Amino acid sequence: MSLLVENQLLALVVIMTLGLLIGRIKIFGFRLGVAAVLFVGLGLSTIEPDIAVPHLIYVVGLSLFVYTIGLEAGPSFFKSLKTTGLRNNALALGAIVSTTAVAWGLISALGISAASGAGMFTGALTNTPAMAAVVDSLPALIDDSGELRTVSELPVIAYSLAYPLGVLIVIIAIAIFSAIFKINHNREAEEAGVAVHELVGKRIRVTKEGLPAVENLPHLLGLTIIVSRVERNGEQFIPEAGDRSRIGDVLTVVGTEAELDKACVEIGELLEGDPYSDIDLHYRRIFVSNSDVVGTPLEKLQPYLQGMLITRIRRGDTDLVASPEMTLQLGDRVRVVAPADRLSEATRFLGDSYKKLSDFNLLPLAAGLALGILVGMLEFPLPGGTSIKLGNAGGPLVVALVLGLLSRTGKFVWHIPYGANLALRQFGITLFLAAIGTTAGAGFRAAMSDPQSLTIIGVGALITLFMSLLVLIIGHKVMRIPFGETAGILAGTQTHPAVLSYVSETAKNDLPAMGYTSVYPLAMISKILAAQVLLFLLM
Repeated sequence: MSLLVENQLLALVVIMTLGLLIGRIKIFGFRLGVAAVLFVGLGLSTIEPDIAVPHLIYVVGLSLFVYTIGLEAGPSFFKSLKTTGLRNNALALGAIVSTTAVAWGLISALGISAASGAGMFTGALTNTPAMAAVVDSLPALIDDSGELRTVSELPVIAYSLAYPLGVLIVIIAIAIFSAIFKINHNREAEEAGVAVHELVGKRIRVTKEGLPAVENLPHLLGLTIIVSRVERNGEQFIPEAGDRSRIGDVLTVVGTEAELDKACVEIGELLEGDPYSDIDLHYRRIFVSNSDVVGTPLEKLQPYLQGMLITRIRRGDTDLVASPEMTLQLGDRVRVVAPADRLSEATRFLGDSYKKLSDFNLLPLAAGLALGILVGMLEFPLPGGTSIKLGNAGGPLVVALVLGLLSRTGKFVWHIPYGANLALRQFGITLFLAAIGTTAGAGFRAAMSDPQSLTIIGVGALITLFMSLLVLIIGHKVMRIPFGETAGILAGTQTHPAVLSYVSETAKNDLPAMGYTSVYPLAMISKILAAQVLLFLLM
């Protein structure tokens, strides 16, 4: 313990190491994951209160965590607003506002202190950035430095007390209501059109006259497909803009089984056999590492790929059918169809360099973070002379969402490679949890022998339960949202990846992830602001 007191860097890495190890242990089928780092830091500092990690560490970790989330979620978040996003976010925002009101009533009625009550609220809603916002807001409300040092521990302690049940109750509620509502996740996915189907290629002979240009087939026929090659009179070619199919042509079409069945009805007849055997054109998976092609729609890249065609994009573990409006990101793996002697040209154009991708440009990352921190410093006045701000979590998140949507500004590519994004995100949240956990050791030790702690745990559990019931019942039964998506909305409203992991493993489809990503950014910002408003109302 004395070593950890004397060397803050050693304390930091020991807390991170132990926390990540403990987070891998399954308890009743559930893992704490990275959240275990918080409890290790809290536990060690409870044993030895002089163990500390510099304040700057947790600020850096928090900002890095939310910024990388925003970059990845930006495109899907704004895209969802055009479809189901408004509905989903209305549910999430309504739940957060209602839960904040219930929390205010319970905290006021039971006489829980403002700092503890606000911290308990953030723990019940499992949102560490909101807890950080509460801690950062305390200096503006408390003048005495001695009192501030004591009070600043309270939100962290209350958060730590409420957090475990804040995760567990949500998972239990989803499991129970899934059984009560007799949910069939496979049927839900099929009805919603998001059932996981492997992309395949098939050959279809054209028997229908008057078909639109090959490049317009997917849009005009309402199909999620792409025609990768055309065979005419024994010769194969990649369709160019304006090319039309003729009776007797054989099209090699890529899509899911269901989409290809629809394509057969609209285009002609299915031919048996392997579509990739005995072909003149070849294909290759190429890794996108050239930043010059990132953020540009495929239709604008096509002039640089004359005689070649991108048919599939693999992003993370998901295969997507390429479409003209789609843009590439660093780290994507694309399937390119081209004559054998032109594949090397496509490789040079797209990059295909793991080494170059690993040495990604840090300048846009630093610039985006700086802009986010500046936005987080902006204060929004409230009645009574107080104000709230997005802080070091909300500011970077808002900026990252916008930059993620833009993808690039001139030579600046805001996106960072998929693998690097995940690594920086994990590193950031681990730094934050390790540092914040060491700030409340002495207070947490006293809290363990204080009956008030049981009150905080109990009230926090009620707040979590209220939120869970509200979202699941209103979302699924009143708003008629598929249960898998509703559970994903609840996970996103709680802003907790462990809940999403549980729902996704149970549903085994994309509905939970769709609900989660559609509300996560707004839920994060809303809870950061709600926690500060609650603190001001209670003071």
